Amino acid sequence: MIGVSEDPRVYPVSEDSMLLLKAVEASRGKVLDMCAGTGVVGLNAAKFADEVTLVDINEYALNLINLNASKNNIDNIRVIKSDLFSELENEKFDVIFMNPPYLPGNASTSDYLDIATIGGKEGHEFTERFVLEAKKHLEPGGRIFMVLSTKYNTEKVYKAMRSVGLSYRVIDSESFFFEKLILIEAYSEG
Repeated sequence: MIGVSEDPRVYPVSEDSMLLLKAVEASRGKVLDMCAGTGVVGLNAAKFADEVTLVDINEYALNLINLNASKNNIDNIRVIKSDLFSELENEKFDVIFMNPPYLPGNASTSDYLDIATIGGKEGHEFTERFVLEAKKHLEPGGRIFMVLSTKYNTEKVYKAMRSVGLSYRVIDSESFFFEKLILIEAYSEG
């Protein structure tokens, strides 16, 4: 794993990041790292992929990703500021990684760590929105790897996946005293 610098205004490499990194070797072709934070997942994916697009809404995260890419001599990337897929229009990817904000609560739009950790009133809303948009950005045979949390009702995310024709399986999980993190692989059967 390549090392990355951190910034207090950017979500740090944490247990959920480490769980998502377990799937990074599945990277191929065009890869998207959504909610990239420090860039640890996307920059590691760049070792296996042709091109990696790293997306975050936090300007400090984008600067940090560019710094981390430069420090690690990684140049097959592009970094885009976007609210989910808003700046990606009709682009499609072979692999999409997503470490979403998933804590329940009301995020302050001026607090960078709130934006990076709070996924909506119940916690699942941001991830659900991602799922509903993601399938149209997935190449045939493509896969999505994302982290879910038992801090919210995961069935709502599974229902969203089924509603857009995505199948899924649990790849791995990690339990903590306060939650269970689940690594999901989602894919289209057709």
